[in-house]
Amino acid sequence: MSRLSSDVQSVVEMAKAHPGVDGLFHALLVVLESAPDGSIISGALTQLDPNQFQNPGHRRRAADLLERSDNPNLARQWRIEEAACFPDNVVPLHERVAAPPPLAGAISFADIGGLEQVKDQVRRKIIKPFQSPGLFKTFKRRAGGGVLMYGPPGCGKTMLARALANECNAEFVSVKAADVLDPFVGVAEKRLAELFQKARARKPTVLFFDEVEALAQRRQFGGSDKVNTVVSVLLSEMDGIHASNDGLLFLGATNLPWSLDSAFRRPGRFDRSIFVPPPDRIARKFVLRNLLNQRPHDKTLDLEPIVERTSGYSGADLEGLVETATDFAIDDSTQANTIAPLSKRHFAEALKECRSSTGEWLTQAKSYSDYGNQDGLYDELKDFLSQYAR
Repeated sequence: MSRLSSDVQSVVEMAKAHPGVDGLFHALLVVLESAPDGSIISGALTQLDPNQFQNPGHRRRAADLLERSDNPNLARQWRIEEAACFPDNVVPLHERVAAPPPLAGAISFADIGGLEQVKDQVRRKIIKPFQSPGLFKTFKRRAGGGVLMYGPPGCGKTMLARALANECNAEFVSVKAADVLDPFVGVAEKRLAELFQKARARKPTVLFFDEVEALAQRRQFGGSDKVNTVVSVLLSEMDGIHASNDGLLFLGATNLPWSLDSAFRRPGRFDRSIFVPPPDRIARKFVLRNLLNQRPHDKTLDLEPIVERTSGYSGADLEGLVETATDFAIDDSTQANTIAPLSKRHFAEALKECRSSTGEWLTQAKSYSDYGNQDGLYDELKDFLSQYAR
């Protein structure tokens, strides 16, 4: 279960202490309806006894939220007879509190919809060692090492990396293969060495290798000596053979984890893996709401039908969907010579053109989770696919 933020937990505690006060539970529901991830909803309502809350409208809202969070068992505990009516003061589900717009500057975890379990792993495995170096030093646990994030394209791996660096209060250095590789012999190796040297001089530093498979691909006997040499140098630098890497975090992002050289899985390199899945229903609504926040849109627009039709969409796919709907709204605005806000009709047209980009990846990933899951490497992926296939 995901750890709840102090703000959400405080509202839960108040509702728990005063179950007869409808206003407190209503406030909790409003907070949960804006939650970026279904695990927050389940984590909050699991702590409460449904029998202590008798308002039929509130009970139904709680059950609806749990259904959308893929927690039908808990939803049944909150569900009451369908004949129960909403009291006048209950806010319908579609009249939800708008999420705040993304920050203009630094990215934090609060700006990323969903992925609460991933964020929890990142906090435990990565951020805490940076924030409490003394405690970890006592346990002989160094801050740094390597983490590999993998998953379909467009699902937020790069955003997570930037947010992580911000949470750690660390320098963030993004490394792309195009910045390192060079047709001339020895140039790529020299660039890698200089990159690590500069990072060590500015610790704590997060070295983010985007599309890391381009630099860390499998070495093959009789293959390209150039590729093999670059991989060897990268491994040597990550091991800190010539200088200490304490305070350096190696963060890799890839759509193709099975293409990495197995040597990168050794402790001290990318020894920890985190699967970054496509957003669930709650997260998709969070993303859509944020994308619409700065655009003219129909205030009565119900996002639920759009959320239901976008299963498997990545964050980038959702952004593309909103952009396409916006194009239709702009066309209508041009013809009417006035602003035509984004509406249900615009999204209906956009959904005819837009498709999920994760299907091919998930099909390929299933083969690896079924037949290449040595040492539990793809357990998280396998769990996700078993849920996704339902």
